[in-house]
Amino acid sequence: MKTTKKTISPCYPLVVTGQLLRRTYWQAPLVLAFGVSVISSNPAQAEQLESSSLAGAEDSAEVALEHPSEHLLVSDFPGTSRDADLAVWQEYIPDIQDIEITSSADEASQPALYYDSGSDEEKPLLMVLHSWSTNYLQNIDIPLGEFAVANDWVFIHPDFRGQNDGRPESTASELVMSDMEDALEYARENANIDESRIYLLGYSGGAMNALHFASRNPEVFAGVAAWVPVYDLLTWYHWNAERGEKYADEIAGACGGEPTEGSEARDECVQRSVSAHLPDVEGELRVLLAHGINDTTVPPEQALHAFNDLAAEEDRISQDLIDQLEENREVPEKLAERSTHEERNFRYFDEADAAVLLYLQSGPAELVLFDGEHEMLYRPGLEWLARQQR
Repeated sequence: MKTTKKTISPCYPLVVTGQLLRRTYWQAPLVLAFGVSVISSNPAQAEQLESSSLAGAEDSAEVALEHPSEHLLVSDFPGTSRDADLAVWQEYIPDIQDIEITSSADEASQPALYYDSGSDEEKPLLMVLHSWSTNYLQNIDIPLGEFAVANDWVFIHPDFRGQNDGRPESTASELVMSDMEDALEYARENANIDESRIYLLGYSGGAMNALHFASRNPEVFAGVAAWVPVYDLLTWYHWNAERGEKYADEIAGACGGEPTEGSEARDECVQRSVSAHLPDVEGELRVLLAHGINDTTVPPEQALHAFNDLAAEEDRISQDLIDQLEENREVPEKLAERSTHEERNFRYFDEADAAVLLYLQSGPAELVLFDGEHEMLYRPGLEWLARQQR
């Protein structure tokens, strides 16, 4: 493959101090990208939480990050979210490699996109997971790869059995989990990785797999950014079945049938759901959950329930408030009273015209609800990840 370096000019830098990057944050709350306030009786802990959370990110300085892509939202990227074309990746990132990784589970060959500059110093690793209805060549993730190249991060974008199209081997199966583990190990074995800065990012179905995979490996990831995640396959199945959407049939196909009460298919759907695993790592994993309030593909309640399963009991959102939000697609007044989003700077949401409507934080979890639909914003998630370190 041609190795000519692409010249990339800096754009919209955000800075992070070396001191901040070396802080230990595992005692801090988990942050979901919806917008919850930071509350701590320990002043030192509160300061630490603020420095690594989604808000307050522009108070630090020294190490600038480059955002070479002009695109701010996945909906801005040319084409559709399902477009997957290696030639397009190579146009934007000439040095990207299309590799094959042998599965440790069944010896099947699994493709992945991979980038490593080969520089001597230890580098962060950015692992990005494709969404529900396409594969590892998903073009909307190109700006994430461009970011990795511009900032000398290692980048891997695995296939893990391709799109979730109803095949039993897809859709958060054990083979999928094994494939992601294999891709992670490939990067760790073939590049000089800073083990304290391994990051995981996903959008939609990719966010589902990111949360599921991280729940099995909480000791590995410094941060997980999950945009509009599918959290519970059962509730999302019923949501889609009522609307006649194809996702219901794909879930049923993957799980072995309609997940009715008492059926084996239901048990399989439960086992494949993030909701069966993420609560086990409460307080052990730093997570950013972000969701558009007007999302009609994956309803915001999916992220709200994820937040609840990670939050301290006193910080959880009542089902009544979740129901109100779902019905009206507005933040209920009682919930808005808990949010500190108006007191904080959300520059990268504002520049994408996706105003933050709610910001909550509990433990190492942050939740942000923004004005948007089934959407991912490239810059705030990447900036947030860059501030996390084990």
